[in-house]
Amino acid sequence: MIIIGSGPTGATYARTIAQQAPSATVLVLEAGPVVTEPSGSHVANIVDVAARTKAQVAAQGPKDFPYPRYTHAEAERDPEHVGFDSVLMRPGVFAISPAGEDPGPFPVAQATSGVGGMGAHWFGACPRPAGTERIDLIDSEALDDAYGRAERLLRVSSTQLTDHAMAESVRSAVGAVVDEGRAPARRVQQMPMALVRTADGVSRTGTDVIFGDLLDGGSSTFELRPETLVQRIIMDGDTAVGVEARDRPTGEVYQVGASYVVVACDGIRTPQLLFASGIRPAALGRYFNEHPQISLTAAMDFGPEGDTSAERGDTVAMSDASARTVGASGVVWIPFDEERFPYHAQLYQVDTTSLGLTDAELDGIGAAITMNLFLRQDLDPDNRLSFSETEKDWLGMPAITFEYRLSEADVARVERGKRELVGLANALGEPLLGESPRALPAGTSIHYLGATRMGAANDGTSVCDPTSRVWDTSNVYVAGSGVIPTSTACNPTLTIVAIAILGAEAIARRLEEQPSD
Repeated sequence: MIIIGSGPTGATYARTIAQQAPSATVLVLEAGPVVTEPSGSHVANIVDVAARTKAQVAAQGPKDFPYPRYTHAEAERDPEHVGFDSVLMRPGVFAISPAGEDPGPFPVAQATSGVGGMGAHWFGACPRPAGTERIDLIDSEALDDAYGRAERLLRVSSTQLTDHAMAESVRSAVGAVVDEGRAPARRVQQMPMALVRTADGVSRTGTDVIFGDLLDGGSSTFELRPETLVQRIIMDGDTAVGVEARDRPTGEVYQVGASYVVVACDGIRTPQLLFASGIRPAALGRYFNEHPQISLTAAMDFGPEGDTSAERGDTVAMSDASARTVGASGVVWIPFDEERFPYHAQLYQVDTTSLGLTDAELDGIGAAITMNLFLRQDLDPDNRLSFSETEKDWLGMPAITFEYRLSEADVARVERGKRELVGLANALGEPLLGESPRALPAGTSIHYLGATRMGAANDGTSVCDPTSRVWDTSNVYVAGSGVIPTSTACNPTLTIVAIAILGAEAIARRLEEQPSD
């Protein structure tokens, strides 16, 4: 079988199939290069700054140099940069809309290109969705079991950093204004994170952790082939019989046969490849949504003394590509609580020396806490990705157009979220240097959902069934955040890995049921 994409879900399919159908041959094809050693490991775990930058540049697709960094003030004075070489673009990613072109209504669409996919760069937050965020198409008990296995696979823990005094100070202060009336499980708590604590700080989970010993080279039934672009899936009626691939360094185009094909690119490029392959369910690209993001940094006027510098395993803060988190202090999580609090909030300490502030501005700031709200978004079939029959992107694949807008209810949630953030900042101290909450441009979250959504029936409103098999195909499966069918505010990685476990098990059962030759 062939898996297209080496990110967290592609790696999950590979490992699950290898364990549950050990006689199956698994080939993982990745369009990008190897960017870290070991392959797929998280770039934040690279100690040497120059080596880390080299890995990030290698994953930046069509760009061969790092994105320049801008402060928020500079970005506000020069809004044309927003969406391209701006403070909002993170190291290791590139703008899907080429610089110099009108980015349209989704200006900060981002992707990465390298072994490990976004799993080599992600923040690591792994909360479980709750209530109406949950996928009711999947048996609740089976879904919970898959969540538990996904947490173990990703090394998720909410107790690794609970002894850090700064995190407890933040949790206590925020909980005092948020927890009243909440169920115990939805009160302010430590964010479950995909990392382990080490003597040097923290080590973040990359896809090398998911692949496990498959990457050791000792398996005769597994291969990971980088710098290999899949241009189309070859179909014979409703059955995929292989793929057409291009070796990017040489330009050689060749075909590889397959009994099953799993498309695990990302929330944007997975539907793009289906379109290029002539696999076009009515809902392909539709119901596209993300987690609109609001950000504010608070200056704490209390809390413990201690080291506030970034260390190994720390990563770029989501709201500011120049700021670095203090990983050892963990992440404080305010869970989604339906309309009472229709957000997931993440609060984490940032190294004040990475904020680009003057000594005078830093004077009197004990600690800086960045707060991000991820919002749920109304589902709308007219929010969509459209693919061109004639125009091509930088890889020669169908060019993408974004059709996207927020509903009136979405806009109201954004405005309410700004007020919520100010209240949280005041609970901690005050907004840093009088900063106001920022609603970040569409695409900033990199949580791109819905374009290959799951559904209960082949009725034109979904792309795949509850096992992730694409409608009207017998053996094409999709993976990644695009499969999520519900309106969520929850970071998607834990969910998509859980779904990938279930999809891979469905394939493994079919493989085991097939008669041997």
